[in-house]
Amino acid sequence: FVTAAPVADDPLSSVQLSEAIDACITRLLGTPKWFHNLKTKYSYVNAMYMTTCTPDEDKWQFPDASTATGLLKRVLETGEIKVAGVKWSSQVADYITNPDAPTGYWAEYMTEIMKIFNAHYGTNVQIKRSYYDTSVIVTQKVHDGVDDMSEPYYYISGFLGDKPRIELFDFSCVTSGTASSFYVSTSSTITTVDELNAEITRLSTTAAPGKLGFIAKGNFDAVSNILAESAAPEYITDGNTLADQVAAGTLLAGYVSEGLPPNDARFRVFTTGIVSPRVVMFRKPVPTCPSQSGVVSSSGASAG
Repeated sequence: FVTAAPVADDPLSSVQLSEAIDACITRLLGTPKWFHNLKTKYSYVNAMYMTTCTPDEDKWQFPDASTATGLLKRVLETGEIKVAGVKWSSQVADYITNPDAPTGYWAEYMTEIMKIFNAHYGTNVQIKRSYYDTSVIVTQKVHDGVDDMSEPYYYISGFLGDKPRIELFDFSCVTSGTASSFYVSTSSTITTVDELNAEITRLSTTAAPGKLGFIAKGNFDAVSNILAESAAPEYITDGNTLADQVAAGTLLAGYVSEGLPPNDARFRVFTTGIVSPRVVMFRKPVPTCPSQSGVVSSSGASAG
């Protein structure tokens, strides 16, 4: 038989950091009216209390700082937590006007998470945001351990390359569920997803196929399975610009998961019928085998 080589811990393991973040999320969601007050503050009508983690402070424990490993150790030692996201804006979130101090529902959610974190550990860990051009790059940076975690608004659905996110990453407790919608100009006769698909199909045979506006690829991935195969996504990170193009007829329709489109009186809004869980994404740990010297099989041959 062969003696198995010992397995070394991943120095970029997110296990303990994700445990700490989950402990923070469950304490927030377990605080009476905290979620209701936050969504009301930003008129986030799409946000739903959806949790995979029943709040119970006795069950959701913080790892001990004295034995911290991986990314949690890095965060505690450096005094900063590197959070990856994109610059975008909508009615309920703004990461564009002041990227160093973003505002809105999701930015405050992240701030509240770190208040709980710092209160427990007696630290003053600061959020250091890393902005990338697309969510594809965000997920790659988290996967590679360049950043400690994503912002708390990411979809579980979606892909990195040809791999599903749900298999490639670890995730936090669900932070919120969001009921998404499409919107069209009030001059349009479209009122349902079925009618939208019929128009997408019709336009696909013309010289001007109907394009749909999304803030990021992850948004499109979340609803692509209910759209006609010829649906053509256009990615525009500024929600105001996206809405203006729908109003002008440049885009057939827009997608919104964050409240309503800007100046919503210009539009007819209808539900996608999909509620998407949002989470923090973490790097999945990758244990490795250290040097094989001294590890031998019963026949005297090195195992490896």
